Amino acid sequence: MKNILYITLSYITYILSLIKFEIIKCENELNNNDDDLPINFSLTLYDENFNYVETYPLTFNYTTYLFNEYETIKLFNSKTCILCKDENDNTEDRNTILFWTPPYTNGYYDMTAVFLSAFPVWLEKLKKQNKNNSFCLRIDDVGWVENVNGEICNPNNSTIPCPDLIMLGTTQFAYRYNNGETLNLGKYFRKFFIKNGNPLESLINKYSFYDYHNDNDWLAVPIIVDFRNFRFNITTFDYCREYGYKLYYPPPLSDYWGPDYHKTWTWETVIEYAKMIKECTGLPGFRFDRSDTYEDLKFFIMLCQSLGIPFINEDLNLNLKTCGFRNKEYINKLLFIKELFENHYILEWLDDEAVNEWLKKETIDTIDDYPKFRMTESKVFEKDIEINGLFLTNPFEYDENYSDIKYAYMPGSSTFLGGAGIVITYDSKFPDELFEYIEVLIDENYPYFTEINTAATPFENTHGKKCSKDFESKKDKCNSFLESNGSYPYYYIFNNITYIIYLTHISVNDNKGVLINLDNPLNSGLFNNIFYNNNNNIMVCDEYADYQMNTITYNNEYEILFPLNNNETIILKSMKDISDKKQSFYKICSIYDETLKIAKPYQFPYSTFAEINNLENDAPISYLFANLYYKNNTNSFESLINFCCDIIDKILLPECEKINKISYAISECNEKSQKKTITYLNCRVMDEKSSSFKKNVTCSYIPYINFKGLILIVFIILSLIIDLIFLILIIVSRKNRYIYIGGYPFLVSLVISSMLLITSMLFWLGKVKTYKCIIKFWILICGVTGFICSYSIKTGIVTSIYNSNSVIITKNRKVKSYYSYFIIIFLQLILLILWTFTQNGVKKRTCYLNKYVFYENDECSKGSQFILIVIFGIDYLLLLISVIISYRGRNVPAEFNDSKKVFVTSLMTIILVTFCYLTLVINMDGSIPYFIILLSVIIISLIIVITFVGSRILVLFNLIEFKSESTIRKVSVPT
Repeated sequence: MKNILYITLSYITYILSLIKFEIIKCENELNNNDDDLPINFSLTLYDENFNYVETYPLTFNYTTYLFNEYETIKLFNSKTCILCKDENDNTEDRNTILFWTPPYTNGYYDMTAVFLSAFPVWLEKLKKQNKNNSFCLRIDDVGWVENVNGEICNPNNSTIPCPDLIMLGTTQFAYRYNNGETLNLGKYFRKFFIKNGNPLESLINKYSFYDYHNDNDWLAVPIIVDFRNFRFNITTFDYCREYGYKLYYPPPLSDYWGPDYHKTWTWETVIEYAKMIKECTGLPGFRFDRSDTYEDLKFFIMLCQSLGIPFINEDLNLNLKTCGFRNKEYINKLLFIKELFENHYILEWLDDEAVNEWLKKETIDTIDDYPKFRMTESKVFEKDIEINGLFLTNPFEYDENYSDIKYAYMPGSSTFLGGAGIVITYDSKFPDELFEYIEVLIDENYPYFTEINTAATPFENTHGKKCSKDFESKKDKCNSFLESNGSYPYYYIFNNITYIIYLTHISVNDNKGVLINLDNPLNSGLFNNIFYNNNNNIMVCDEYADYQMNTITYNNEYEILFPLNNNETIILKSMKDISDKKQSFYKICSIYDETLKIAKPYQFPYSTFAEINNLENDAPISYLFANLYYKNNTNSFESLINFCCDIIDKILLPECEKINKISYAISECNEKSQKKTITYLNCRVMDEKSSSFKKNVTCSYIPYINFKGLILIVFIILSLIIDLIFLILIIVSRKNRYIYIGGYPFLVSLVISSMLLITSMLFWLGKVKTYKCIIKFWILICGVTGFICSYSIKTGIVTSIYNSNSVIITKNRKVKSYYSYFIIIFLQLILLILWTFTQNGVKKRTCYLNKYVFYENDECSKGSQFILIVIFGIDYLLLLISVIISYRGRNVPAEFNDSKKVFVTSLMTIILVTFCYLTLVINMDGSIPYFIILLSVIIISLIIVITFVGSRILVLFNLIEFKSESTIRKVSVPT
């Protein structure tokens, strides 16, 4: 009764499925005949120089959602193509979407055909939403380098292309995004959730999250998934087993590994097997995929992940990624891979030319100069053997036609996960519409997502083109497996003992089933009471194994799941799996599914970042393995690992211009170079000349031992010696007529003022101290004011004598003049005292290198700005008076007249005072202008002294002749 009910329900379900299929088919045919649906398109091909090649008419099929010429399009091989809907309007008036893609299939249009086929569907969706759908689609095959490194969207150069969409690899997203060239798709992910009621991120494979997401930003939409799987040559295994080598088929082809095969089928075992195969066949027992896709890097990372070794570490304080396997414990764990490379158990995989050039190299490799190897694409075994033993490959290489090449589970607990996604560029004018185009590509109602992917897709439970057709229901697979009627042997394991039992395959209406007849003579002697309750029961194929319903189900290739009672089931394996070498694609796809569950990105458990792309381009792991393979025992394994980590640390160090959180340290001033060194702790400066991130900054002071400080000290000492010599000679020769005429007090005060001014320059050197800040300003102002007062008083007296022709009047004016200047000097002293009380010693000044980097410099407090202005204002006023006086005394005889000198030196003093003021109020931080100003003050003060004193000293020593052409008449003063 139960069987009749089950068969009736199955028949009804089947009829309903047929009706549903016919309804859908009719709807599609009606849609395809709808006059409003455009079916005619034109595809124009161009060569690499954008020269026209040919135009092909295409017809779109709304039943298959592909062009009728779909298979033909795949054969095209052109750099650029443009697809447009056939309309009467001018195509030049349409907006052309530029889509950059890399070649996934040797330059042919397998993938491009899919992107082109989604275009008509997208146009109709825009039309239904009353949006502009006047578009053409241009697809450029730019390659895997230009797609991430090529310059795009330069508003100052119209010749630079500006793509709207770019397909990038999972290691490339962050590079474009950090450059501000692509959009954060977060808002579109939210819109997808609102529209579909299902978050887009929930569809993505759980570990793919780390490739597409960074700092709460979604960088791309997944389009392609890539992972690595494992294969082996069963013929080689059988051959070596005949010679006594204990080689067990990898799981799932052998039960030797047990249910928890991740712990038993390990990379250590793989290398041991590679060794045995090398000994057995004389050829390497292991190989990488034959393509330039960084397979050695993938191998090493999945090895680290399986061994629990971090490939990358992260310093949360510095926000910096570093090499993760430098630890001594980790190095010891990795030690076993030496044998694989040093003993050549693996087939050569690097480009021969690059390797030979490196081996001839005499210089020592450094982290800045080492060979960046690439994998060869032509290396094969002897006698054209593709796979001699074990093979790490991708799901796109080799097909099921190689009967002796079997798919197996990955060793260890991890494999590589990558792929590609589509980004929308920042400068695209149609981001909203373009995301809808991407939605069409990933929509399960259309064939595009499945067509793009071979085995699996980036979405969980969505399979690729080959596997989607093989995922029938378990009931259907059970029926197919039991298709041939008759008695067949099965084996099972019970209490660790293998038993054999014969099952009879029978037909039950439209289904298949089995019958166990324990009285069958074939089972004689093999009887086991565990099947007693099933004796003579017909067990029918279904989705589940159910004892009450008398149903069995498909478990795996050559396996059925058989219920023993309400609580127990057992797996029966057909003896066909022992002799049949053919591996069904369903089994292969099941292995893909199992493999994809453990697949993880390079950077796991961290989100993607821009520098991950450089790990492939700079090939540090290839260099590590090359040293092991070609330079046995030249360096210790630990030193090679540490050198490799040094390279990785450099690679993972981001460019300072491309990150926002920068950590740095600034050294103390190097007094010899007068520089502070800036050490960037979590980034690097690529080109300091064009970067705002400098590695050195000038100290805020001029050190004594710096060349500028030494020059200033030499000039200060020489100037002081000259002034001191002048002072001594003036004092010693004070009664000399020419010294007397020159004005002995004036000359003395002039030299002393110069010595004060020059001495003040010493306090501008060296580290900034409070006492220096005060003393240098006091001496500076006293020296400058003394300078001006000295020649102003002298010139004023001589001019008075000459103009009044009276010494009495002159004496009165002289006294008044002295009093006036003394009052000014006293006022300056009062102002200096007041300023000193407002001066706050040394303070910190923040200097910004850019918006991310700043440092502090010590500087003297400027005190009261008002008092400073008054002090320097008085000196400028004195200078103005001296200029006026010098002009009034222009007719005084030459031997008495210093008017011209005073005029010239007054102008020079204006420059000197200005320089002094600038050094106080402007922050020059020990720069060259700062040095020039200090040196100028010394030189100007020395020139002024030499101007007034030098000629008189030369006459004193008869080095020049003194000529007196006129005299000033002396008038007796009555008593």
